[in-house]
Amino acid sequence: MIERQTFFHIGYARAASTFLQKTVFPALTGIQYIPRNRFRVREREKKRFKADKILMSREAGEYIYQRCDDVQRVFGSKIIISLRRQDALASSLYRLQAKNGHTIRFHQFLDLDNDTGTQQCREFEYMKLIRYVEQTTGDKPLVLIFEDYLSDPDFYIDLLCAFLECDVDKSRLDQRPVHKSYTDKQLRLRRQLSDLFLSPQDDWRRMSARSIDDHNWTYKYKHRLLLWFTLIFMPLARVIPDSWLSDEPLIEDGALARVRDYYHDDWQACIDYVDVQAQRLGVARNN
Repeated sequence: MIERQTFFHIGYARAASTFLQKTVFPALTGIQYIPRNRFRVREREKKRFKADKILMSREAGEYIYQRCDDVQRVFGSKIIISLRRQDALASSLYRLQAKNGHTIRFHQFLDLDNDTGTQQCREFEYMKLIRYVEQTTGDKPLVLIFEDYLSDPDFYIDLLCAFLECDVDKSRLDQRPVHKSYTDKQLRLRRQLSDLFLSPQDDWRRMSARSIDDHNWTYKYKHRLLLWFTLIFMPLARVIPDSWLSDEPLIEDGALARVRDYYHDDWQACIDYVDVQAQRLGVARNN
């Protein structure tokens, strides 16, 4: 009897994870992909596997280390990690928080000086995660870099297929973005309205909550009501006069450049890691 192989993608949110789950993974041939909404990381799920080669995927975000532990304990899978350069990932995650009506500023989101932000600095230290996966599973994970997909999509897809030892039906690959983004102007307006109707102090406490006791149900109700109310104005935000907005930028000048510099060595190490794994898998870049 052929031993079943399982692969698990534990990519970061906002690092092309949804693109992989909705576009790339379903187009793979020679492997059974189980959509993210049709399984849980539980022992009994293994009874549902029909093929000899299985691929699963779940975004993990701040719980990515715990997800790695759970996957190894339950499935013993080989791991796939999708990454995005730290400044781009931080920007995308922060924009998502602004879209969701939160009032915190970027320096409260990621605090490189004191590490008191709602996101911990270690969450963007990719090589620590890669080494942790190697230690936990005893195998080298496949590392996929979103910037590689943007510059060389064939290399990105070929790397994935070589690791999984499968093929892909490229006619099924949809190049359209999975998520439509709000403009800076729209996000600034939503944050400005949140400042008016919500307490920034309550928002900070909720976003930095470490236990369920920190959550305020009155705030949660007001937050949902605000999102519903401001949804009416978001399409109009593209054409409103700039004078209606404060002068405060969505993200402070120089903040993203500082993030890029802070993680420069870690990001370069990730690029080097991908180059070595490409050589090992026999995949060459096209440019």
